[in-house]
Amino acid sequence: MKKSFLIIMLAFCLIFVMTACGKDGGEGSSDSDLPSYTIRIADVCAPGSAYDYGTAQFKETVEKATDGRVKVNCYHGDMTTDEIEGIEMVQTGNLEMMWTSLGSLNGFTPITDIMQLPFLFDDPEHLEKCLDSEFGEKILSEISAVDNLEAIAFHEDGWRYVFTTDRKVSKLADMKGLKMRSMMSEMLVDMYKDLGAVPVSISYSELYTSLQTGMVEAQDNGFVPTESDGFTEVLKNVCVSNHFYAGGVVVVADDWLKGLPEEDQKLIKDAAKEAGKVQRAYLLEENQKLVDKYSKKDGWTVTQIEDKDAWVKAVQPVYKKYLKTNPEWQELLDIVDGLRK
Repeated sequence: MKKSFLIIMLAFCLIFVMTACGKDGGEGSSDSDLPSYTIRIADVCAPGSAYDYGTAQFKETVEKATDGRVKVNCYHGDMTTDEIEGIEMVQTGNLEMMWTSLGSLNGFTPITDIMQLPFLFDDPEHLEKCLDSEFGEKILSEISAVDNLEAIAFHEDGWRYVFTTDRKVSKLADMKGLKMRSMMSEMLVDMYKDLGAVPVSISYSELYTSLQTGMVEAQDNGFVPTESDGFTEVLKNVCVSNHFYAGGVVVVADDWLKGLPEEDQKLIKDAAKEAGKVQRAYLLEENQKLVDKYSKKDGWTVTQIEDKDAWVKAVQPVYKKYLKTNPEWQELLDIVDGLRK
């Protein structure tokens, strides 16, 4: 009797263990249940650029978090050399992700132009507060309303300085008549005119030769690309003006992203946001290193704006012009103003 009872109990335990093991294997999702795939990221910059630094951070985070289940391939200028073309590739499903400047999105939604307003942000701390506020959320949501695009994070081209071949700039009067290369942006052209300069819209690929020949005598850029792209060979002076902030955004194909498991969607968004923050901190540090380096370099002069209030006053017509055609910007500008120290 006891022997029969023992056999029955052992059989019951065996069934319980087998049932429990079966439940453990069937409930929830494991890495083996999730799909393996490759994310293609493109930008138009050369390897070693700040964009490269940001996308490398994203790649490392995603591949590590998924133990290599998700691969990330980064293409720097070899998939497309035109940001608008890259954005359209994302829309048509020929590319999963694009790191692009905000300026290249103004043909898709005008909201991105607000980030190019001169002296919009006081400093990097103010910028970060704005990007993390309703201001940043509104810009990302407006871009995400574009057909098959979702904007998931900010990155940057960086704060812009005035670089010159001969003339030293530290006061507003020094800008008068300065032949300044400008990006092909109506707002930036207006800004330079208001500052007294003579804006010349030429492509970035023509800038080096134009500085050599005197077609232009100044450019605005961050210090990192100015040095990495060789422009320090033909320039001698820089004014650390921070007169406008060149922002960027990470866009992905909306239908592709929504087709992924929810945990992957969250990972991709979080990884892009973190990569953007890391990249912005990196650029800030590297720019300061270069300011310090060229302050001590023979033949170079590094200056600061001495009369910032005069510069800010000079560009107010830009605000008036663009608020007239985009009155909805006022609400966003109020948010920016409310976050100043």
